[in-house]
Amino acid sequence: MEAEISFRFLSLDKFQAYSLVREILGSTHKEDLENKCYVACVPLTQQNFEDINDYYVRQRIEIEACDIFVSVNSDSASGIVDIPLIVNRMLKYIDCKLTFSFTVA
Repeated sequence: MEAEISFRFLSLDKFQAYSLVREILGSTHKEDLENKCYVACVPLTQQNFEDINDYYVRQRIEIEACDIFVSVNSDSASGIVDIPLIVNRMLKYIDCKLTFSFTVA
């Protein structure tokens, strides 16, 4: 079992969403029609760490408008998943909430 870790911006405007994709490698976004905003997802990696932090500060994102998303896909209903240390490191810089998804296939 492995965890996929992403940093999510949960409430961007159109300009922010499109600029994020150009600025940070591997980032994606999709429109949230219900809330009239864009949700962007950035892989939380060593390469993207500083870029995420810089974008967060530069765009003045509210702490409530982001999270660290941990997604686990497993073929077993139980087990232990190691969460990478980069999650702890990011929480020291941006103390946002954690959101977990666990799927058994």
